Amino acid sequence: MTRTAIAVCALVVAIGGQQESTDIPPALAAMADTERAFAAAARVKGIRDAFLEFFTDDAMFEPGAGLAKDQLHKQKPEPFSVRELVWEPRTGDVAASGELGWLTGPGTFIDHAAADKTPRYSNYLSIWRKEPDGRWRVFIDLGTRLDAPATFAPGFTRFKFDTRYSGSEGKAAATTRVIEADRALNTDIRVDGAARAYARVLAPGARVHRQGVGALTDRAAAEWFEKEAAGMTAVMETGESAQSGDLAYTYGKYQLRGQKPAAYLRLWSRERDGDWRIVVDVFVR
Repeated sequence: MTRTAIAVCALVVAIGGQQESTDIPPALAAMADTERAFAAAARVKGIRDAFLEFFTDDAMFEPGAGLAKDQLHKQKPEPFSVRELVWEPRTGDVAASGELGWLTGPGTFIDHAAADKTPRYSNYLSIWRKEPDGRWRVFIDLGTRLDAPATFAPGFTRFKFDTRYSGSEGKAAATTRVIEADRALNTDIRVDGAARAYARVLAPGARVHRQGVGALTDRAAAEWFEKEAAGMTAVMETGESAQSGDLAYTYGKYQLRGQKPAAYLRLWSRERDGDWRIVVDVFVR
């Protein structure tokens, strides 16, 4: 599901009015500012045209499901007064090399042309890349539907990851290693079950985004895997590391018992010892 398809997004905030923690790297601050400019553009241009402006040419709404811009061009442009979509970045992270990062936050959508104008809530997740011209643009954009507004700590904070990798391994080798880590996780899911497999690779405080329940962390995430992921299988499609080898994404297909296959997206941060840990795990359904 996407911010466009399911109205993913959240409470709009004035670009200059946020309190931010003091440990925000300049690249992460710039990425968050661009997200806020993106949200502001939607109010002026409408959803479709803002997405066309702030997406990369190869952007996806759902990993492996085709180009987002192809889908957007098929939509009729509508003013914000008809389809209202507001969102705000509240936490995220960026690679040390400063060209790859992610953001997440709450979202609210109202279709003023529909008979039912009840707000629809979501928790969005976007992967951002810095383009050759130096601009930040969205590469993957998806979200999970919620029954109530998503909750976050006040202001904008960097995702807490205390043992960050600072080694010399570059993008190619790091990409190979994160793909190996993802495949190993999927093997362990099949052999040992999802709860045990994920327990080995989830970082402390990792965000597990699921439809209807928001972002689960720590014990709540473990309980979800124990209760909801019996018989899970997953197959990786691809992945990519940042140039600095410390942040990466992978995606593929998963299937829960009795359900149709759907997409997963995993964001990984790398520890000082070189091991990869999942910091965000999203199931699209």
